[in-house]
Amino acid sequence: MATQQVTGKILEDAKEEAQEILEHYKKEAAHVQKQYDEKIAEEKAHIDAEAVTAKKTEYMRLVSQKNLEFRKDIVAEKRKHIAKVIEEAIRKLPQHKQYFPFLTAMIKNSGEKTGELCISKDDLKRYEKKLEKFLKESSYSFKIMHDDNIYGGALIKKEKIVYHGSLDLISELLRDELAIAVSNRLF
Repeated sequence: MATQQVTGKILEDAKEEAQEILEHYKKEAAHVQKQYDEKIAEEKAHIDAEAVTAKKTEYMRLVSQKNLEFRKDIVAEKRKHIAKVIEEAIRKLPQHKQYFPFLTAMIKNSGEKTGELCISKDDLKRYEKKLEKFLKESSYSFKIMHDDNIYGGALIKKEKIVYHGSLDLISELLRDELAIAVSNRLF
């Protein structure tokens, strides 16, 4: 019986020691769990802050992109209006009171005295007599012809050389300058 008591005592001591070890590791596990919970909470807060920053950055990027698209549309619309204004001004130019002096200046500036003088059909109707008189008084001997390919202005052809002074070409050459001038007036 004594052996049974000793064995019972050893088992009881072992159970107590096992219980103490279990309690010790439960406390240690709780401590480790608390540390990991704190690290997880800290990491979650960090990730949430990064997510908020990323959202703001993405939102600002999208806003900037839409703003850029909007400005691009505005510029395109302005260009359309500027092109319309320039086109309308070029179309009205032949009716301007200084248009005939403009034509004669183009003829003088060519430096040619002979050849073919090509003008638009409308200019020929409007200024034929006046132009013939100017050419005769200025000792020019141009053959006056109409050219359906130009809207206004003049072309002088002599042999293989062509002096371009059409309104189409002038407006094309001055398009950027005209666009800036019109833009400054309109906008």
